[in-house]
Amino acid sequence: MNKKTESITFNIPLELSQELDRLSLEIAKDKQKMMTEALNMYLAYQELSLQQKPMEDENNKPLSADEFFDDLDI
Repeated sequence: MNKKTESITFNIPLELSQELDRLSLEIAKDKQKMMTEALNMYLAYQELSLQQKPMEDENNKPLSADEFFDDLDI
C-alpha cells in the first residue's frame, strides 16, 4: 500500500539540524522517518491540548509540550 506524501520545505536552527544528523547516524534511522514521527507526536500532543481538560501534572498544573515529552521518556 502506497501512502501519499507531500514535500514540505522549512528552516530549522542549525544546531537542531546537526543534532538530527548525528542522532540519525547513531540510531541508523532515516531523518525523514524521524521527522515524521516527531511531527506525529507533536500533533498528538496538540490534539490532547485542545480537549476540554489539558494534560496535568500531580499538582493539577497543565503540562507544557516539553514536560509531556519528558514524561514519555522517549
